[in-house]
Amino acid sequence: MPHTPILIIDDNESHITLYNSALNDAGFQTVCARSIAEAIALAALHKPRIALVDLVLPDGTGNDLITTLRAQNSDIRVIVVTAYPSVDRAIEAMRLGVFDFLVKPVDPQTLLNAVTNARSDRNHSVDPKQMFHDSPALGGLIGSSDAMKTVCETIRAVAGSVATVFITGENGTGKAQCAKAIHALSAISASPFIPVNCSAMTDGRSGFEIFGHVAGALNGHNVEKIGAAEQAHGGTLFLDEVCELESSAQAQLLQLLQTSSVTPHGAAKPRRVKIRIICSSSKEPLEQVKLGKFRADLYYRLNVVPINLPPLRDRGLDVIEIAEAMVIRYAAKEKRPARMLSQEAKSQFLSYSWPGNIRELMNLLWHCVVVGNDQAIELQHMPSHMQNISLASEEDSQQHPTKVDLLQYIQGKTLAQIEREIIEIAIARAGGSIPLASKYLDVSPSTIYRKLESWGCPARGPRKTDSS
Repeated sequence: MPHTPILIIDDNESHITLYNSALNDAGFQTVCARSIAEAIALAALHKPRIALVDLVLPDGTGNDLITTLRAQNSDIRVIVVTAYPSVDRAIEAMRLGVFDFLVKPVDPQTLLNAVTNARSDRNHSVDPKQMFHDSPALGGLIGSSDAMKTVCETIRAVAGSVATVFITGENGTGKAQCAKAIHALSAISASPFIPVNCSAMTDGRSGFEIFGHVAGALNGHNVEKIGAAEQAHGGTLFLDEVCELESSAQAQLLQLLQTSSVTPHGAAKPRRVKIRIICSSSKEPLEQVKLGKFRADLYYRLNVVPINLPPLRDRGLDVIEIAEAMVIRYAAKEKRPARMLSQEAKSQFLSYSWPGNIRELMNLLWHCVVVGNDQAIELQHMPSHMQNISLASEEDSQQHPTKVDLLQYIQGKTLAQIEREIIEIAIARAGGSIPLASKYLDVSPSTIYRKLESWGCPARGPRKTDSS
């Protein structure tokens, strides 16, 4: 294949910088476009044989661009790169004949592998089952809500830094996946990622697990233990539930941050380590500081870049996007046929409060894949507590909000945010039916479809043109 430039199409400057850096460092030439119009002009000028295409662009969809590019050059190999994977998008990618389908955040090596395969003469076609089976278990990082867009933008922005990151959020919101994504996008992605669950360690043990001990320093331990901090040298140390650390381990961690060195228990001298630290907590860190359970000086050292993961109940249609992606993953894992979610199941997912967040959703989906043999996942495949949820009080509160409730609801939100949430509520109430939701809102179905496309949400059901 001739060495023509690789065409990169993305309207996010941080993505373009990342892809450019990875490809240029590997010896590839690139040209970049921020819109469909610019991409078409560059394609006509440079005649690229490979294109990286984002699916959400300011002047149209990536699918529209792919169709145009392939009409110009039937031999072009298109690699789709998207932050919003879904079954519908994978199937559409197959239909358009794309070469590969990558899920953001994309680490540099994965990107290089895809481009290298595209440059080779080997035949390749995207398989939606394989796409979700092989991609990282990002679970909670899938979604096109405004909150998750902000989270993903922060992840990409901080990935190239060495600053410490403090991830907060309820249990099950995907804090470990967030930490892994930051590491995967960093320049040290090929180096170790060492996780430590601070809440799982008994009293007095956390310091030894993180910082280690020399041989004979402890009764019955005649072999030296290399702590997690030294194991992570050159890479990332992830301290999950860091607020659970005992006070002595907190002091050692503060020393590590101040001196870039660790002193294993019983060692005469400190040892230099070069690591990036990411930590997380399901408890509010400042509250733990006020209670005297977590050092204030340590908190401010760790909290250079805070990331808060919202609970699933506050993420609107994200629950459907996550569910569609993970059903494909579990079906591939269990060697079961891929199935869609029924409209009734989607409605129930949108109405449920998800106290266990992403972890609860993923366990439920795995259950549904294992026990169900029908063409779609229905309510009957779900555990009994999901089948017996009463929606009466929730619907009543939505239909009859008080003036105080309404003022609380809109406080601090933009008109665009309020519009999106109202549309999401209407779709949930309509059981996922766009035509029915449009009747509730007294707008045309095409208006809702356009809004969903602009938010990067997969279309739901067949789209019909209307004359209104």
